[in-house]
Amino acid sequence: MDYDTDLWMKVPDSWEGTPWKGPKQWSRYVSEAWWGDSDFEPSRKELKGLAATLQACAEQFPRSHPRLRRLPLLPDPRFMPLPVYVAAVEANGDREETLRELVTTDDPDLVEKPIVEDFTTEALGTGLRSLRYTQTGEDRTIVAGVRYAWRSEEAGCDVLVIATAPDPRRVLGAMDDIDAFVGRIRVSAGSG
Repeated sequence: MDYDTDLWMKVPDSWEGTPWKGPKQWSRYVSEAWWGDSDFEPSRKELKGLAATLQACAEQFPRSHPRLRRLPLLPDPRFMPLPVYVAAVEANGDREETLRELVTTDDPDLVEKPIVEDFTTEALGTGLRSLRYTQTGEDRTIVAGVRYAWRSEEAGCDVLVIATAPDPRRVLGAMDDIDAFVGRIRVSAGSG
């Protein structure tokens, strides 16, 4: 998967075959690298803070969407990473109906009807993008989310990208970066 490594990081799906024993070692390494590549001089507290945040992301993100790849967006090490999930799943059913289900779902926690529009990339063609707002059950926090879905007939799969955050400004402010990221996604036969 092609992406801008100054903005995006890939959380390993497994620690086997990586230089890290697990999320703790990975998060320390990535925190030091991210701060090292920034224009900021971090304090020890900031280094540890980002490492702790990244460790929590590596441990908790898989619970939200277990079989999806995790690529947090982090343009600035001083802020919270935005979780972004990517999957290619076997294509099933009517194209239009399936893509609408992938981007809107009949989520009972939707605050309002999602904004759904066509979204075109060079590699995937025209798919759908939705902007949706849900509310958590416990404390009624508004969660913003953007979802993208395409069908690749050649590869026999549907491509899904999901980004969510309990701070709507974070998602809205990241839309250009996410749009650019999904514009670089390519699939090949056997991706689903």
